[in-house]
Amino acid sequence: MSEAELDAILSSGEEITIELTDEQVAEHYAEIKGVSLDEAYQAMSDNLVQSNSREKRSLAPKSSCSWLATSTPITIPNRSYKPTLLVYLNVCRGGGAQYIDTNTKPLLQEFRANPISFDGTIVVELYNGHFFYIINGDFYNLTMSTHTGTVGVTTVFSATYSIASTSNYYASLTILRTKRDVLGY
Repeated sequence: MSEAELDAILSSGEEITIELTDEQVAEHYAEIKGVSLDEAYQAMSDNLVQSNSREKRSLAPKSSCSWLATSTPITIPNRSYKPTLLVYLNVCRGGGAQYIDTNTKPLLQEFRANPISFDGTIVVELYNGHFFYIINGDFYNLTMSTHTGTVGVTTVFSATYSIASTSNYYASLTILRTKRDVLGY
């Protein structure tokens, strides 16, 4: 699948879950974040190293993992524009089961919202087959949003975004804990 095809799928306005190769993840991450491919691969590696340092040794069979991209259209009340929440999760297979690696921070949890930018917080709480998200913030027209960091405690990861100026207000959005099914359970 080409980068253009992947971009079209994730920007379709539909709720999508798609498994990506490491190369596709790196290319898409680099495009969204405006970084080089080397920086994208480094971010992927950093997430997995953090996960591996927290995992406990087990006698269970080794699992194989890959990145899964989710795209969730979000409705802003009384507005026609629907930004898309992108969350990239590490999904593993082992012992005949597929599950979200709840020890690995999502590689990406942000809005695809051009030309609208988000100023606020996106919280993602991981479970084996789904995640919950909480969103609180404001959208602004024609300005740039900056990711100021993602922090996590156990399975809950919070990403914060800010904008340089608060002109061109578009709308506020607060979404309480909402489930996003990923693996069917």
